[in-house]
Amino acid sequence: MKTDRQLLLRAANGDQSAFRALYLRYGKRLYGYFLLRVGGDREQAEDLKQQVFLRLLESRAFREAETGPEDISSLLFTIAANLLKNVYRSQERQQRREAAYRDIRRANDSTEEPRIESRRVALAIERLPEHQRLCVELRFRKGLSTEEVAEALNCAPGTVKSRLHYGLKKLAEILNATTIN
Repeated sequence: MKTDRQLLLRAANGDQSAFRALYLRYGKRLYGYFLLRVGGDREQAEDLKQQVFLRLLESRAFREAETGPEDISSLLFTIAANLLKNVYRSQERQQRREAAYRDIRRANDSTEEPRIESRRVALAIERLPEHQRLCVELRFRKGLSTEEVAEALNCAPGTVKSRLHYGLKKLAEILNATTIN
């Protein structure tokens, strides 16, 4: 049986069967690791497993395989842990953005003059850059999911999430500035 370094070295030299052997060696363990930590979401666990191997291809260990470790399991699971941290941070940011938007909506609903407040929010949304405004409107006014917005705008879901994040941040700044004035 070949060591991880031997397989990695062969894979770095273009041997697809060597990379496949590494994938088979660690794929199930990584999938199980992710499945447990993403609430049983099989699709997300599979996606994260794939990302680990993509990151491996981009890693220094792959580029310098001849001097790398004999066993790459700790490297793979470090990559996996970092990917999970990114997923958790992304989920937290999304929850904060959506909570901020709900707070804005609730504030609009509870004011004595909801039409004026609603108009103020609409004017603030119009001041957003177009790419952010479209994402905010499709996501929150039309109720589309992030994936549906991405499809409608012909861009990646990650791009939509980024535009929503910065758009809602800018929207809060605009609304706070108009409240102070």
